[in-house]
Amino acid sequence: MKQKSPSNPRTKADKTKIQKHIDALRRFNKWEANRADKMPDNQSLAVVFELYELVPEAARQRPVDTQGIIKMHKALACLK
Repeated sequence: MKQKSPSNPRTKADKTKIQKHIDALRRFNKWEANRADKMPDNQSLAVVFELYELVPEAARQRPVDTQGIIKMHKALACLK
């Protein structure tokens, strides 16, 4: 039996899904190339750390729970 691979999708649904991902990456690349707010990587990283410092200490100590993110991702999937 022939193995299914990303470079050789077996179904039309697989091809459609891959094409959607390719289209999304192209849109992202176009957006990224045209951003007016580009900043150096080190400055971006510094901003992330500053934002992290704003998170209360108790919240930073809690274990990461991704269920809320998964739930939001599913809820927003209709916008694609």
